[in-house]
Amino acid sequence: MPITTQPCACEPCNCEVDLQSAIEKDGKLYCSAPCADGHAGNDACCTSCDCC
Repeated sequence: MPITTQPCACEPCNCEVDLQSAIEKDGKLYCSAPCADGHAGNDACCTSCDCC
């Protein structure tokens, strides 16, 4: 069975990222644009974890 998810690369985030919808930045996969941007604007990333 192929792998379809992996953990979000954002340090405090603990959600799983669907490889089809992931945001890629610097060779890492993130669950959302705010995670990929390091939460620069204090934006919440998703609703599947409590990291922000």
